[in-house]
Amino acid sequence: MKSASFLALALILVTLASCDPGLVYNESYAVPNHEWHRDAPFVFTSDSIIDTQQGYNAYIDLRVSMDYQYRNIYFFVTIEMPDKQVLRDTVQGELMDLEGNWKGDVSGFSTIKEKEFLHPYRKNFRFPKPGVYKFTVQQGMTDDVLRNIVDVGFKLRKAEKTE
Repeated sequence: MKSASFLALALILVTLASCDPGLVYNESYAVPNHEWHRDAPFVFTSDSIIDTQQGYNAYIDLRVSMDYQYRNIYFFVTIEMPDKQVLRDTVQGELMDLEGNWKGDVSGFSTIKEKEFLHPYRKNFRFPKPGVYKFTVQQGMTDDVLRNIVDVGFKLRKAEKTE
């Protein structure tokens, strides 16, 4: 009985601690067989964005195995707006320094590392129109198949007023 109460309390505390009031969108997808094919982008579709005066930060999250063979990764990101207008970005994410040490905030146990790139790839941007936005993230490395990628995620957070 005590262990069930302790488990329930721990679950509640973890849930409360993980709440992020500025988080607008957060989604991730598992990469089949940990092999991200260049021609297999991940599509993240936001809920309807209403506030066009609010600034937002966009982040790409990545979970890779310790066997990932590069220090960095390139992404091609496409933003499709409600009126079908399209913006394209090339984004570089650094995972390790020259000595092979993981950079910045990296979490994870054993052989899987999770990296939320500390700097948003788009910072304090405003959506020009209300509506649903589609973010497409494609690996932009020279390999047709990028191995040891576990999950790819995308987050939108409200930017602080001072940013």
